[in-house]
Amino acid sequence: MKLIGTKIMIRELSFKDQEAFYEYGKNPNVGPQAGWKPFPNREVANQVLSGMILNKGTYAITLKTNPKLIGTISIYNYGIRKYNKVKSLGYSLNEAYWNKGIMTEAVRLIIQYVFEKTDCEVLEVGHHSDNYASKKVIEHCGFQYDGRLCKFKKLYDGRVVDADFYSMTREDYERKKKYE
Repeated sequence: MKLIGTKIMIRELSFKDQEAFYEYGKNPNVGPQAGWKPFPNREVANQVLSGMILNKGTYAITLKTNPKLIGTISIYNYGIRKYNKVKSLGYSLNEAYWNKGIMTEAVRLIIQYVFEKTDCEVLEVGHHSDNYASKKVIEHCGFQYDGRLCKFKKLYDGRVVDADFYSMTREDYERKKKYE
């Protein structure tokens, strides 16, 4: 897959992304927002990246002007809904690129891809309840709030967090597209 936006490109992950993946994944401000422990070393980062490449569904986010990985975005087939035409969305971004509209653009490109190129009927996304940056991205992209799951999961550091969930249906997407 290759999706091209105004500022960014979404492409397949590659083993060439190892250094950039480790670079942003070791940052203690990045992983914990998504529930994963910052990478303690390159070996762990490379193992995680290898798993993402082999399992498919996770893509690299780059700037259009530079092929270096600055984040990842995932579309996967398991989530809170138990219906086969639902996809879930997840993402992370190098802190140097926060608050620049990059993730909002990436999510919008994925929404378009999911509803125009797959048979998905519902796209769902969630965030830890205290992750206000993700909340902002999700709401800017037009997802509807579904609710909060209290004590959703225990994180690597022992904290138990709540999570807020949102969804967008194919009908929501078509309706929104009609008015853009």
